[in-house]
Amino acid sequence: MQVNLFCRDVERTLAFFVALGLPEAFRAPHEGQVEHAEVQAGSARIGLTSIEALRRHTGLEATSGTTASSEVVLWCDSVDDWHARALAAGATNLRDPAVSPDGRLRFSWAQDPEGHQVKFVEEA
Repeated sequence: MQVNLFCRDVERTLAFFVALGLPEAFRAPHEGQVEHAEVQAGSARIGLTSIEALRRHTGLEATSGTTASSEVVLWCDSVDDWHARALAAGATNLRDPAVSPDGRLRFSWAQDPEGHQVKFVEEA
């Protein structure tokens, strides 16, 4: 499975996800300004595609910004650690780590430097 996020600045967004500990798995082109990159998140990949490259290669449109219409959910072993790493990597805090109303999960939300909403979740 793969989810693609559209970005104004692929390098900056890639650096954010790598700083979280998600390894870079793919980059195109190999040299010069990156138009598409992917990080490995467990058995899934998160693709990061340049909005300009999307327009140029496909004629399709996309936006990036601060109003969430989707989110990337990362299941982890410590919401506190991942949330802190996200903030240190340049994310904006949207909601501090908390326990879900039913007590089964801990979660937090952050916004990556490109404006994508990221949720961290662990079993409580």
